[in-house]
Amino acid sequence: MPPADHRAMEQFAGVDIGGTVVKLGICNDEGRVLARSSVAFERAARPDEMLDRIAAAVVALVADAGAVRACGVGTPGQLDPERRSLRCAINLPEWKDVAIPELLSSRLGIPVVVENDGNCAAWGESRAGAGRGARTLVLFTLGTGVGGGIVLDGELWTGAGGAAGALGHLVIDPAGPVCGCGQRGCLQQFASATAISRRFGDGSADAAFEAARRGDADGTAAVAEACEALAIAAADVIHMLQPDLLVLGGGLTGAGDALLLPVRERVRRHVRVTWLEHTRIEFASLGGDAGWIGAALIAAHSVSPTS
Repeated sequence: MPPADHRAMEQFAGVDIGGTVVKLGICNDEGRVLARSSVAFERAARPDEMLDRIAAAVVALVADAGAVRACGVGTPGQLDPERRSLRCAINLPEWKDVAIPELLSSRLGIPVVVENDGNCAAWGESRAGAGRGARTLVLFTLGTGVGGGIVLDGELWTGAGGAAGALGHLVIDPAGPVCGCGQRGCLQQFASATAISRRFGDGSADAAFEAARRGDADGTAAVAEACEALAIAAADVIHMLQPDLLVLGGGLTGAGDALLLPVRERVRRHVRVTWLEHTRIEFASLGGDAGWIGAALIAAHSVSPTS
């Protein structure tokens, strides 16, 4: 009888910290989901209090699904280059210079790593989602804002200072609206749910897409502006990196073909057809699990780089 493959039995926890909810779960090193849960994110709670709740939720999952070797945490905001702490996050104003890996590791008794949430989602899609098998992948996350992540030649690319992948701040129009980052005309000022809703002026981004389907002029204009901005950003990425796969994720992908098809068509206007022969544009496939699965798989990669 051949020896048991102990590595194949390893399990990892993942945590995805959001502004209203913390998603978490346990998966194996191939991204197969074994357990998942969530806890409410309390803005009034101190970081150490929220980390206590997150740790308790991980422990509860472990009680059901079995021990984990390490835990990964995805968080919005700016991390220090060594990934030892969260420096700051616009949507988490109380979380400044929080040493998440150290604090959570002390509570769980296992190694903990932290990464930007967009990078986690990109890694999750690369290893266990729409990008499985792709060597180079770029993810745009389209939600309240616009984020992203880059996987180059099978490795997560975070840049010289750890801030690479901030695709929502690609400048589409230097004379455009002021962004929270201080620049004008960032992608997220055109292609986020917030921007579409603002441009539509009569409800949510979902309402804008529904109005566009009915032929409403305001809805059509809001959707067209978002798709054009996203296509320009995608074309820039393709010219720079020519990835195997460009992935669209986040809540806006619920619009389906009303988003995907116009973006594909508009990208063809901005990129030579021959340069598109090796790049596909697809929706993400992990849905709301992408962040925590990616965080768990980053933890797996950190303790076993071949995984």
